[in-house]
Amino acid sequence: MKETSFGYFDLLEAFGQPGCAICTLTLRNVHQVLDSLLYEYVNEPETNDAFRQSRGLCGEHSWQLRQFKSTVVGVSILYEAVLDEVLKIVERATVTPQSRVARLLGTQNEQSASRLADQLEPETPCLACETLQQSEARYCQIIRQQLGDTRLQHAYRDSDGLCLPHFRQLLREASGSEHIELLIAMQRDIWAKLKDEVNLFITKNDFNHAGEPIGAEGTSWQRAIARMAGEKGVFGLRRGE
Repeated sequence: MKETSFGYFDLLEAFGQPGCAICTLTLRNVHQVLDSLLYEYVNEPETNDAFRQSRGLCGEHSWQLRQFKSTVVGVSILYEAVLDEVLKIVERATVTPQSRVARLLGTQNEQSASRLADQLEPETPCLACETLQQSEARYCQIIRQQLGDTRLQHAYRDSDGLCLPHFRQLLREASGSEHIELLIAMQRDIWAKLKDEVNLFITKNDFNHAGEPIGAEGTSWQRAIARMAGEKGVFGLRRGE
């Protein structure tokens, strides 16, 4: 087995929890980064500059900041810097007097507005999204490197597997036909089990089966959503792959 890392043991632990292990770990890492940012670095000039350039965080991660109720002053400091930056950009933008022809055509102010919109675009990516993508790449790499490890295989088989987006990512980066076949087989078995649970849930909701007790299959439809779309807060409008 190749040399292990803390990430390897993190994966073993995460496979023992509900949901996609990569989603679980990336969400944890993003939360830790935001927590550290608000508690330790909010007054650092580099942090303020980064928030100015990125125009804050993306929509998904901006709303996640509301979880940190004890650091609302830190959030305020960061977004005061963002507001200051966008106001400076707007104030620097000048609308030149229009000529008679430009007024007739109605083009000059439209061009100025388009330039201003471009200047208001983020210059750098969302800091939390960067953390998320780096975490995804790291854990995918560890799984690829350790696929021959029986301990990881057992943990994968006994887990909820990966969500569809992360399974696609892993497939695109996998190498070695033997390991690829193993990966596909493990994920196929997990999805087949979930499909059986969904079918059982559908059956038990038919009037012919009214009154039959519903067990673990009762949450199968929710788990199916999470397995196909990824855990809440990982994907969405941020990207479409």
